Amino acid sequence: MTLTSIGDLSRGFALKRQSVALKQALTRLGTEVSTGHAADPVAQLGGNTARLSRIEHDLALASSYRDTVSAARTTAETMQTALQRIGDDTDALVDTLVLAGADARPSGITLATAEAGATLEGMVSALNTGVADRQLFSGAAVDTAPLIPAGDILAQLRITMAAASTPADVEAAADAFFDTSGGAFETLVYRGAANDLAPVDLGAGETATLDLRADDAAFRDTLKYTALAALAGDSGLTLTEDARRGVLDRALDGLLGARDALSGRQATLGLAENRIAQADARIGAETAALEIARNTLLSVDSYQAATELEAVRLQLETVYSVTARLSRLSLVNFLS
Repeated sequence: MTLTSIGDLSRGFALKRQSVALKQALTRLGTEVSTGHAADPVAQLGGNTARLSRIEHDLALASSYRDTVSAARTTAETMQTALQRIGDDTDALVDTLVLAGADARPSGITLATAEAGATLEGMVSALNTGVADRQLFSGAAVDTAPLIPAGDILAQLRITMAAASTPADVEAAADAFFDTSGGAFETLVYRGAANDLAPVDLGAGETATLDLRADDAAFRDTLKYTALAALAGDSGLTLTEDARRGVLDRALDGLLGARDALSGRQATLGLAENRIAQADARIGAETAALEIARNTLLSVDSYQAATELEAVRLQLETVYSVTARLSRLSLVNFLS
């Protein structure tokens, strides 16, 4: 009978290879037990990874749309906040102008014009709002604040009104300044683009339009009549007290109409916000469904994986024990 054996060195190499294989299996099974997913997707799917690739692609696309929708939501909310601020300031100024009209004292005009000046500053600041270094009301010129400072607007308008002597003259000068195509407002005051931002792609063929610009007619009228009220008491205008009150009355009437237009812009923006919210919910549902599909493809039996992990752990301990015993063998111990 022929006996075949291997030398100590060969036996050591065999044990080392077995130890490495068991460690790899231990790592793989540990990952599968902790994550519930196959550590080797290709082996799990038998080499057919086409469906998994499609799911991963769709998840990446959904993530991209989620980022876009998140940015659009922030933009829309910030724009709505700016419009709300302008609306609140307009309402407060209207109340002040009503009180000024009922106050026969000259100080009523002074207080009203002072508040109008402060209100104009707040409106300009709101329309110059930006998010992440992007201006919201400049159209495509997102790197440029849309309006010059309120003080500069009043300075330019004061020049236009210099020869006005009646409330009608003052209002006509303001109309020419703010409303003339290619006039002072468009060349001196508004610094944004004449073209709108492109609609935001929300995926699934849906878009949201966030194209409000500071040169919109509703904003022009609000700025115009606020500036009109601010200059009603200006010492540089040759107006009687009655004429100044007449200017405040015209500013009040104009602001009431502008407030309605501003409410319409807020409503339109609210519709865009609703579309963005719906897209966000849709993308969330699509992402959840895709993740479930991916989990179904890659999931492993946690109980079986845990059982195999324990078995591999015992085998590895056995290999370590055998290796330790072999390392203690010597000729003296063998002969004794």
